[in-house]
Amino acid sequence: MRLDSDVRQRLLQREMRTYGRKNGFVTKGQAARLKRWLPVIGLPREARLADAGLPAGMPVVMEIGFGNGEFLAHLARAHPEWAFLGVEIYLPGVAKAVARLEDAGVIERCRISQLPAQYVLAHQVGEGELHGVYINHPDPWPKARHHKRRLIQKDFARLLVSRLEEGGFLKLATDKPDLAEWMRDILDATPGLANVAGRGRFAPREPERPLTKFEQRGLREGRESLFLHYVKTGHGDAT
Repeated sequence: MRLDSDVRQRLLQREMRTYGRKNGFVTKGQAARLKRWLPVIGLPREARLADAGLPAGMPVVMEIGFGNGEFLAHLARAHPEWAFLGVEIYLPGVAKAVARLEDAGVIERCRISQLPAQYVLAHQVGEGELHGVYINHPDPWPKARHHKRRLIQKDFARLLVSRLEEGGFLKLATDKPDLAEWMRDILDATPGLANVAGRGRFAPREPERPLTKFEQRGLREGRESLFLHYVKTGHGDAT
């Protein structure tokens, strides 16, 4: 079933232009859990992460573009010491993620924003407030005229760095080599970030990283993922 218009009217953040899918299919159970939980764990446009009611003193990790929540739920199970902020504009994906998080028993230390990542970082997250950020398989926007829509841009990278605590991490994955090189080149040149694998290099796959359905599909189609791992160095010179 598709989310009914009443649910979309009440729960969908509509304030800003976005690209991509607008509606999709969910089960009745997923729709019901979305209606129950999103008013509790959703972060409205005017809200800030600091006031979201997450456990005091718990490091906060963000996933940008969490899709159906498969990776986010895995992270929350694997790291009970972390709280989470998930960012996803696709409401049916949010519905599926909410169901996964509830089933995993981790939903109460998760918050969700449906706004663009740039807005979330600029207006909902404070400086040094994040312990880490994951960005998995962002839209590659393969046509040259659309490269300006790619998530990782110079200004966005600087904003990301400002929101990480000193020593905080940034981890990215993509199965598109052109995008991987684009992100690496921008992030390698971003002041305050150090490429853990070494400048110009990609990181090895982490053993604990789950093989999501998205990544499995890429492998079936002959695309292996490439990974990037950065840490905030606490000084202004790119390394």
